Amino acid sequence: MTELSPEALGMLPDGFAPPKKSNKAQTIGALLGLTVIALAGGGALGFLLKKDPPVAEAPPVEAPAAAAGAPSLAAVPAGTKEIVQPLEPILTDLASPPGTQVRLEAGLLLSLSEDESVDQTVLASQIQADTLVFMRTLELAQIEGARGLLHLKEDLLERARLRSTAVKDVVVRSLIVK
Repeated sequence: MTELSPEALGMLPDGFAPPKKSNKAQTIGALLGLTVIALAGGGALGFLLKKDPPVAEAPPVEAPAAAAGAPSLAAVPAGTKEIVQPLEPILTDLASPPGTQVRLEAGLLLSLSEDESVDQTVLASQIQADTLVFMRTLELAQIEGARGLLHLKEDLLERARLRSTAVKDVVVRSLIVK
C-alpha cells in the first residue's frame, strides 16, 4: 500500500480525515444571536399588529321623563299591548341519561295589537304541549351550563314563534334537573 498525505486523506469520501473540533463559544454565540433576532422580530410584529385600546364613550343622557319611569314610545308601538302569559309547569323525562327528570317553569311575552285576536290560554296550552314534546327529545348535556340554558331558551322561542307571531320572548323562570 502506498502512503497518502493528510491532504489526500481529506479528499477521500470515507472521511479518513481527523474530525474537526467544534468550538462551544461559537455555538453559544450563534444561539444567542438567533434569540436576539427572534425577540426583535416578535416585538416589531407585535407593535405593528397592536390595536388601539377602545375608547370609552359616555352613556347617553336620558330625558327626565324617561328617568321618572314613563314608558318609552320606541319600545312598544302605538296600538299594541304586551302581556306575560305564564305556562303551567312542565315535568318530564329527558331522552338521556335514562331516569333524568326535568321541571321547567316558563312564561310567554306576547305583543298583541288591537286588531289581532289571539286566545291567550289556547296559545299557551299549545306552546306548552310543543315544549313538553321538545323537552322529551333533549339530552342532559344539551342543557348544561349557561350556554345550554341560552340554547334551550332560543329553541323554545323558535318553536313558540311557529305557533304565533305574537310571541316576542320566552321567559324561563326555573329549570330543575333531577
